[in-house]
Amino acid sequence: MASIAEHYVQNLTQVPQEFLVLQGKERPLFERGVFEELPLVDMSEHPEQINQKISAACQEWGFFQVVNHGIPLDVVENARKAARGFFELPFEEKMKSARDEGKTDQIAGYGRTEGFRGQHTDWMDSLYAFLAPHSLKAPHLWPSTPTDYRETIEELGKESNKLMMHLLSIISEDLGMPTEGLGKEFSGYNLFYRANYYPPCPHPDKVLGTHAHTDHGAITILVQDNVCDGLQVEKKSGGWISVAPLPGALVINLGESLVKVSRGKYRIALHRGVLTNKTTAMTLVLHLDRPLSLPSN
Repeated sequence: MASIAEHYVQNLTQVPQEFLVLQGKERPLFERGVFEELPLVDMSEHPEQINQKISAACQEWGFFQVVNHGIPLDVVENARKAARGFFELPFEEKMKSARDEGKTDQIAGYGRTEGFRGQHTDWMDSLYAFLAPHSLKAPHLWPSTPTDYRETIEELGKESNKLMMHLLSIISEDLGMPTEGLGKEFSGYNLFYRANYYPPCPHPDKVLGTHAHTDHGAITILVQDNVCDGLQVEKKSGGWISVAPLPGALVINLGESLVKVSRGKYRIALHRGVLTNKTTAMTLVLHLDRPLSLPSN
């Protein structure tokens, strides 16, 4: 397994062929996107307002941002700090937690995404883990450095699961189901975590940090980089918008399984990650995902 961060960035002037995005595969890559606000839901508002905003956002975008969401900010920041601390370790130290890419049933650990092999490789290193169920956690692949890594990531997972269940209860009612309906529907799903590390690229207009995709599962929480982030979302009318990170906000998006349950009421949106040539970005992603032999992209 080669690491982008260690093997492709230092003293690099040309982008290796495997990372180049072919024109026409990502439409259109070189339009960098216009910053536009996703629907913003303040979870401290009156429940009726919250429900209306989430319903509208699910139908028009399949994406929204939430503030006052109940996850303590120190939990988010501690997880962010621990993940970045891992990526900044020497390569040899990170490789102690490397995924075995020859084993299709091994998802946890350090590696890089292989989700778009054959068209291009994403300009990204990742650290994967299952947070639930316990049988999939693979503790031997969790980093021992930073020393608080496991504690902080598990705390983020616990708080994120609470938020997911709350959002699913709201969406259940919007779909005419009992409040606990979607919680039961997806009770057999796994809680999957991924930290994504995007080094600067000398030619960011020729690569993607994350290819355009939709998520497989029920619902996703994205912790954007608080300084620089490259999230882009495809609008219902076409074209890409760039989503600026907001202080204290989380991005929520729907997965294929949930959209299928909505019977066409909700939308699923393509999204991707773009890069800069100036700074490193890092995001944290938590999926409530259907059981798979391979990770969602």
